[in-house]
Amino acid sequence: MDFNTILRGALPTFAANGTEGAVTNATGKTFSSGVMESLVPLLGSQFSPLLKAYMLFHNMAGSHLGLDPALIVTFFGIIWAANKLWRQLFMTVYSFVHTHFMSSITITSSDEMYFHMMKWLASQPKMVNSRSLTAESTSKSAWEEEDDSGIITAPISADGDGIYLNFSNQEAKAPPRFIPALGTHGFWHNSRYFRLHRKQESLFEEGGGSMPTFKDKEYLMLSCFGRSPEPIKQLLQHAKEQYYTDHHAHTIVKRPAPQNMRRYGGRHNWLQVSNRPVRPMKTVVLDAKQKIQVLADMNEYLHPATPRWYANRGIPLRRGYLFYGPPGTGKTSLSFALAGVFGLDIYVISLQEPTLTEEDLSALFNSLPRRCVVLLEDIDSAGIARAPDASADKDPAEDETNEKEGGGKKKSGRKTESKEDWKVSDLARELKKQGNENEKKGISLSGLLNAIDGVASHEGRVLIMTTNKPESLDEALIRPGRVDLQVGFSNATQEQAKELFVRMYEADSNPVVRNALRNGATLSQQQTLSNKKVAPEQQTKQEDSASTSSDGFISDGSTEEDDEDLTPEQLNEIAVSFAKKIPPGQLISPAEIQGFLLKRKKQPRQALAEVEVWVEALVKQKASKTKVLKVQ
Repeated sequence: MDFNTILRGALPTFAANGTEGAVTNATGKTFSSGVMESLVPLLGSQFSPLLKAYMLFHNMAGSHLGLDPALIVTFFGIIWAANKLWRQLFMTVYSFVHTHFMSSITITSSDEMYFHMMKWLASQPKMVNSRSLTAESTSKSAWEEEDDSGIITAPISADGDGIYLNFSNQEAKAPPRFIPALGTHGFWHNSRYFRLHRKQESLFEEGGGSMPTFKDKEYLMLSCFGRSPEPIKQLLQHAKEQYYTDHHAHTIVKRPAPQNMRRYGGRHNWLQVSNRPVRPMKTVVLDAKQKIQVLADMNEYLHPATPRWYANRGIPLRRGYLFYGPPGTGKTSLSFALAGVFGLDIYVISLQEPTLTEEDLSALFNSLPRRCVVLLEDIDSAGIARAPDASADKDPAEDETNEKEGGGKKKSGRKTESKEDWKVSDLARELKKQGNENEKKGISLSGLLNAIDGVASHEGRVLIMTTNKPESLDEALIRPGRVDLQVGFSNATQEQAKELFVRMYEADSNPVVRNALRNGATLSQQQTLSNKKVAPEQQTKQEDSASTSSDGFISDGSTEEDDEDLTPEQLNEIAVSFAKKIPPGQLISPAEIQGFLLKRKKQPRQALAEVEVWVEALVKQKASKTKVLKVQ
């Protein structure tokens, strides 16, 4: 049986009729060239190479293989048409099922729920093993635990005695994160099948004064079988809970987003910059009564029944605190500790930001969550003051002189002055006034007050302002209603110095951290042993634990006993002796004491032996008002 007969029998009759004139070529006769000559002028010159290629294929297939090319083309055309028909039928059925028998929820990339869902999907083994994925580079934060088995130790000194850690390979060990790629994916959760459709669109955004740009915006559409979206809601709630699993042990710090992102409003106004562990309240050096007062006041304000109490009495639901004192006394530390105790996020605003306007400040406050801590650091250095009056620019002595010189003219009834009566001081005053008008005003006192407690200001937040000079603040800024509680900080007392010492050297409650610190001390111990192998004449110089080197560091006089764990009784005795050597005149801040102890964080006895030399040098430095530390 001829192969052409088989094809002709399998194909419809219209295909056979349409190709009847071409069968002659398959039996060895010549192809009708008149047809091709008549098609070339009709189709144009651009189709001439295509027609010639088809003629070549037609002659070769018909003369050598004994096949009818027209039947082959018709056969593949029917397959293509059947495929298109099947796709159309499938999409019609899928659209009908999706519309009437499935539920779906769409999430945009501008919402935080998008990040919750993507993090959850990246942790699912079945999604990670999918054939269509997108890889993202990840890096651990400063507070995440990491394996120290791959840390490289490299000799630095010329003789090879100095051994130090080397982290050049840390980025190479960070594994990438895999998330579902753009398209449709399926997965199972709690014995239910879900479909995930991820798509991306490019939107044309107006620049708001800058060049218009295209912005990529993604959408996640979750769907499942059933007319109720309740399973999808449960999945989203589960993903959100997984995202905030360790939130109770961390404090999230956010700052205003760049200016080009703030124009989108909403959650785009804030950008997360840190996720640090919660700071225990016991680590804040402050009087115990002041701690209890602040904690009790904030706890009462954040109680769920407080908003109703405020509303019944017509009081705005706001609470403000002013932390004042010298630098390094723990004002910012207390703010972080309070946020950790109550599980709140911290929103830090710098009023010295050059791109921050009063409209931006109001938008930032209005986009805050219900409960949070707003931190305005160093409010005294932000330049917030009332607008100066015109009379304030005048010199009283100069006005008195002008009155004496122009007394007769004023009595004579002259109300206007000629250009000849102007003085150099008047010209300088006018030039200064014009220069001030051209300068960028930034945030004014009125704009800050409106953002804090204006008619449309946000309620429910906790406002904390810190300052080193409370006397320089405007009275309107710290009046009751805007600042409800003031907390004063001072330099370290002897009792606080003892508390700092005990906190620094007490045994760590976490055995993992304690073992890591001991293992990390191995390198420093090796370095100490190698340094002890010196000449006898140099060994006598190292025995003086209180001597000071030329670079300002006190020499290392530590012993093996210093590295051992002390009992609580021994540690308390050393802490009492250490506190007695701190001057009671409150000349040293807690930050300075902590910095001194950090340089000797494993040698409490060495810190006790060297504190007297350090205090004497620090007092001399402050008396001479120099910034250079002679002893560290």
